[in-house]
Amino acid sequence: MTNPCEKCGSEKIIPDVRVVDQGHLSDGNLKAVVHGESVGFFFKERVYGQLIADICGECGHAELKVVNPQHLCRKYQESLENS
Repeated sequence: MTNPCEKCGSEKIIPDVRVVDQGHLSDGNLKAVVHGESVGFFFKERVYGQLIADICGECGHAELKVVNPQHLCRKYQESLENS
């Protein structure tokens, strides 16, 4: 069960809608990225998290969330420890 819309209070919520990226060379999924420690001269280790949305069917308010927040948080914390 989903929570009511934060903006209008409606119960008409469409949960876990795939948010797509249609950019060139994309796999189609919109993602957040967290950079870890450097792995070589220029590149940093990266962890990606697919974004999905809960959308209100009444007012259109959309709330994004990441599928794997623990993985992103762990990489972020590691980058802080290693900087």
